[in-house]
Amino acid sequence: MNMQLRSRKTLGHAVGGAAIFAAAALAAPALASAEPAELTSPTVTTGVQANTLSVTVANPNEDATSSCGAFALEAAKLPALREDPSKITEPGFLSWQTDVAERVGPAGEDTFTTDLENGVYAVVGECVSLANPEPVVGEPQIVPVGGLLGSVDLGSLQDILPADLDLGSLQDLLPADLGDLLAGLPLGSTGPAA
Repeated sequence: MNMQLRSRKTLGHAVGGAAIFAAAALAAPALASAEPAELTSPTVTTGVQANTLSVTVANPNEDATSSCGAFALEAAKLPALREDPSKITEPGFLSWQTDVAERVGPAGEDTFTTDLENGVYAVVGECVSLANPEPVVGEPQIVPVGGLLGSVDLGSLQDILPADLDLGSLQDLLPADLGDLLAGLPLGSTGPAA
């Protein structure tokens, strides 16, 4: 648990550094009279339409210097992120993240959309504040994007399947904890574990 807490703090620092710096110029006058308030992670809801991921971020904090955002990464990268949260700063490690200029202010809410390749992604919300030195990061939400079978070519099998078969509806039949199961697997790798 201490390892996870330390990783979460390091992840929070990596995510929050740029946002805190950007917010400093805007919020410096408010800090003079602000009392530190508890900072909580945002409420994040997701939706998927074909390959378009929608992420709604709601900032529950009243701290005038708080801002919240979210990011998405391939779920298979979660173990690497937990092991080394600084990976979040590596180019290409994240599939998407909230732009610093579009972060959600106190008691605000906004929806962001992005197109992603077929796959299973983890969406994580985070909040930072000048009044609280420790950024907070929410729990990852596992979100399948595109077809569950990805770009698998069904070949001649397609000819015997009913024309109205919705393979996407198979998602409703999968266990609710599938994301937790997938997050622990070395998805996308056929080589031995290092």
